[in-house]
Amino acid sequence: MFYNLHKDAIIGYKKLSEADLGTNPKGNQTHIGLYSDTLQFINNFYQEASAQVIYKSNIYESVSLINPIHTPSGSLRSPKMRIGNQQELQVIGLNSTANIIRDIANRDKNKNWFMLWFGLENEELVFLIFEENSSDYTLLFNELGDLTKGYVKPHTTSFTRVISFIAQKVNYLNSSYLEELELLSQGNNSLSTRKKPRKYDIEKAQKIFQKIGKQGEELVNIYLEKEKHKGQIKNFTWVNKNSESGLPFDFEITNNQGERIYSDAKSTSYKFEQPIFFSSQELKFIHQNSNYHIHRVFNLREQAKLKICHNIESISHNFIKELNIFSQKINHKGLLFNSMKISINPALASLKFNNEVEL
Repeated sequence: MFYNLHKDAIIGYKKLSEADLGTNPKGNQTHIGLYSDTLQFINNFYQEASAQVIYKSNIYESVSLINPIHTPSGSLRSPKMRIGNQQELQVIGLNSTANIIRDIANRDKNKNWFMLWFGLENEELVFLIFEENSSDYTLLFNELGDLTKGYVKPHTTSFTRVISFIAQKVNYLNSSYLEELELLSQGNNSLSTRKKPRKYDIEKAQKIFQKIGKQGEELVNIYLEKEKHKGQIKNFTWVNKNSESGLPFDFEITNNQGERIYSDAKSTSYKFEQPIFFSSQELKFIHQNSNYHIHRVFNLREQAKLKICHNIESISHNFIKELNIFSQKINHKGLLFNSMKISINPALASLKFNNEVEL
């Protein structure tokens, strides 16, 4: 999974009090209390921590304004999340976690509300908000019992089950963001993600994309072995089998007519329509070698599938023509074009893909 629990995280949970929700007529509390044991991985309790608030099938990006509680004697104890003031939230550009939690719970003040929280390995916090007798409440109550106040430490059966349940929810609700991260990891900076990607997220997405690229090639290799065994092709070579070749293709195929065909495996964890990226060097090579196929591997998170495109040159011909015109214009101004990445929608009507095959 993309989002993993922090190695030092402890799950905390509590019933939200009137003071937490700001509904106590005798008080004017401006924070929601947490337990220090659950945030040991945070080095400084005076900080702004990125956070996700999950309620039902909704996810809210927020910032947790964390301070310790000061005792009358001057010592510090369990951290609290401040509501924050309008001015500081405008500067940050996000609503506070405490504000969002209050907004959700105050939609129905007649219900009992609960909160469960923990930290991710990127030090982002996750808060699950749920009301009594909801499906989330029932599942967690059956696992943990009384949810009024407590925490769950690692290396217990309950911890593993609760984290598995919430991790699936977090990764599922972040699926659109993760799709965008896959594109950002390939250099597409024109996306408008629902939150500003952190350097950590992009770096992890790049590592994951390298793995799925290799996985896609491995699956295409198995597919071509089967095609060779059935007599559909004469032979093939996986040029990146032992190390990255640097060539603008992954496979060199010989068909039954003795013709040489070049092919590139373009893989994604997600749907077929996820944009495919080409370098300008790849498109130049395709322009010069019309026997070029794209083995599009997709849906790698579940049941991997394959579609093969035989006419990618229809894109490269138009692109190279325009690129040559552009290069000539800037050359007159003393500028030199080097390279660029091009995003192509595989669902374009001009591209012809074979029917999908399960891998």
